[in-house]
Amino acid sequence: MVVRWRAGPAWTSGPPEEQPGWDEHAAFVDELVERGTFVMGGPLADYSGSLTLLEGVSEEEARELVLRDPFVANGVFELEDVRAWNVYVDELSA
Repeated sequence: MVVRWRAGPAWTSGPPEEQPGWDEHAAFVDELVERGTFVMGGPLADYSGSLTLLEGVSEEEARELVLRDPFVANGVFELEDVRAWNVYVDELSA
């Protein structure tokens, strides 16, 4: 799944780690990484939003899951889109 975020009203200038609630967001992401669900993610270079790649969840499950991110609750992120993605080339996986 590909998750696209846009910067919410609480996103101040600068990177995500400078936003309110960063520690809670990081703990949320760390838990998803440990479960093997969160594969890759990070902000767009201009900090207008972020992208997340998830594995092993349906589109509906992904949407429900990411809406629990503390960055959503505090207005740093606004969910733009959750889409299934058919990966044809993956040089990162073993």
